[in-house]
Amino acid sequence: MIVVWVALCALASTALSESQDEEEPTPAVCVDGFCYALRRERRKFNMARSACKKDGGDAVTVRTTVAADAVSALLQAAGAQPNSRYWLGLQLHHKTCPDNSSLLRGYRWVDGDSDTTHYTNWAPATGSTCGPHCVVVSSDELWLERPCNEKTDGVLCEYRYNGSCPSLANRTAVYHLPFGSQGSDFSALPPGTVALVSAGEEPLRCNESRDWLPVGTAPWQCRVGNGGCQHVCHDGPPPACSCHPGYRLDGDQRSCSEISPCDGVRCDHRCEVRNGSPVCFCDAGYQLDSDHKGCLDVDECVRNPCQQTCNNSMGSYTCSCSSGYRLVEDGKCMDINECMEYNPCQFDSCGNTQGSFTCSCKSGFQTDPADHTKCVFYCKSKECPAICLGISCHCPPDYILNDDTGTCHYFGDNDAPAHPCIPTSSGAKCQCEDGYQPSEDGATCEMEESSGSPPSDGPIATDEPKGLARAGLSLAVVLGSLFAIAVLTLIFAGVGHHLLKKRGNWQTSTKYKATSQEQDVNLSQVTTGDDQKLRYTNDICNAGT
Repeated sequence: MIVVWVALCALASTALSESQDEEEPTPAVCVDGFCYALRRERRKFNMARSACKKDGGDAVTVRTTVAADAVSALLQAAGAQPNSRYWLGLQLHHKTCPDNSSLLRGYRWVDGDSDTTHYTNWAPATGSTCGPHCVVVSSDELWLERPCNEKTDGVLCEYRYNGSCPSLANRTAVYHLPFGSQGSDFSALPPGTVALVSAGEEPLRCNESRDWLPVGTAPWQCRVGNGGCQHVCHDGPPPACSCHPGYRLDGDQRSCSEISPCDGVRCDHRCEVRNGSPVCFCDAGYQLDSDHKGCLDVDECVRNPCQQTCNNSMGSYTCSCSSGYRLVEDGKCMDINECMEYNPCQFDSCGNTQGSFTCSCKSGFQTDPADHTKCVFYCKSKECPAICLGISCHCPPDYILNDDTGTCHYFGDNDAPAHPCIPTSSGAKCQCEDGYQPSEDGATCEMEESSGSPPSDGPIATDEPKGLARAGLSLAVVLGSLFAIAVLTLIFAGVGHHLLKKRGNWQTSTKYKATSQEQDVNLSQVTTGDDQKLRYTNDICNAGT
């Protein structure tokens, strides 16, 4: 244990001495799964990027405000001078020209992505020439276009990990990060970080399971069992392990895992290795976009998987049915037999139809226009029997009751009562009896022109229009009046001639004698139509049935 502690202390002192040899320490910021570091090395873009890749990272990609905040913190920690410039991981490739209408102005991130960006902070466009060009961030955090072969003050690096360890609670420690930065003020630490705690305590390491565990005794001196390293051992001090090309060092700092081609590939859903190359795949209900990385929703409704109505959703779809139908398996719709399930008709019979139902009424009744599931009393001729309940009898609207005969007589404004209209459950035009058809407004029924005479219990209609009949009647009255006047004139003329011949004097007298016995006249009170209009209810209809 003492040997391990001495070795780690030597490591810490070596790192501190190396950091003192540099002009300034390397600042770093870590969040869950990501670390960002600023390296002060005046290099061209490709060389600066190689410095990041040497430690398992790459030039930073600032896609979100989280990465932008990290860059801002690094610039402040480094005390960047007013004219300082640091490379970002953004390139305009050869034979590519800037496009100021796009979010990234035609540039691409170093991983090849150009679409999944939700943050930019460009300086005003300067009309730069075509590529190759790269991008730097200034001390005031603006993005500037620069030739890639120009040397800048350094580069911002980004390191990605599978999760992070939290800092050690209530304990003072110096954290040594895998890419060389160190410090005490971190809230999240990547796997591979070594924590040097107070003297006398064993150092701890953040493993791949995001747990702090004792470092242990390996690696040790390389001449003994390769120092416990799976691939390559370095004597140090302190001893350290490394891996062959194509492998990376695991969290225990001894084992090596093969680097997958999918590492660093930004697939929306999942990545698989096919023939040694990474290939992106999408979950069911999605398809790859033009970049073969992102996944777009597939509109399944285009293939008509539903019998009636299809509703597309992200990654899926749902089927629904119209009123009167029930959804069954495979997107099919089955008609609901309302008559069997709950019999919606209040009286008489119920008939099922596709998606609906109809209610029929007994003779002398029709479907209630306000509720097609109910039956009401009606009369389709000028006279019909009344419905009587005990000593009380009732008639339909526009009819008056004759108490002596127990019949109902029509007194409406029209020549004949309107033929009954049977509403439909679908709200369509009237359903009419044989020999009748719906009127233009769909509210009543009228006799079909080719049907001949209406039913025997309905009003009798003629082929002659009513206006022409009345006109013929008026002409006959006029001609008859003229004929009567002519006859009377001839009679008076004959009488006058006879009187002149007699030359006598005439006296006329008239007397009126009333008969000694008066005729008895029976008077009966006349009741108006308004007094006889009765509102009838379904209870009365029940009594009539």
